[in-house]
Amino acid sequence: ELGVSEAEVLACKCTPAYRALVERTAVRAEAFLATAEVGGRGLPGAGPLFVAIIVELYRDYLDELRRRGYDNLSAGGDRVSISTPRKALATLRALGKQVLR
Repeated sequence: ELGVSEAEVLACKCTPAYRALVERTAVRAEAFLATAEVGGRGLPGAGPLFVAIIVELYRDYLDELRRRGYDNLSAGGDRVSISTPRKALATLRALGKQVLR
């Protein structure tokens, strides 16, 4: 898709076409997260908080991917990860958003 070959991906070659594909996918993912954020508000009990936490965590993953220039191949195919403190901050952001609503 978009000039990205399976062979290049398997060889961990992060080409400009690959970066463009990952960026496009990240933009779509952000739109899905925004939809989930709104939809999660209608859930009963702790549902809205759980959805808010998941949304904040995945936004941090997307931020990290963006920081890497949409390259998750060059370092031997390392997947994007975020640190435990960053996960804790995402959880606190989600909690803060729920309290302020």
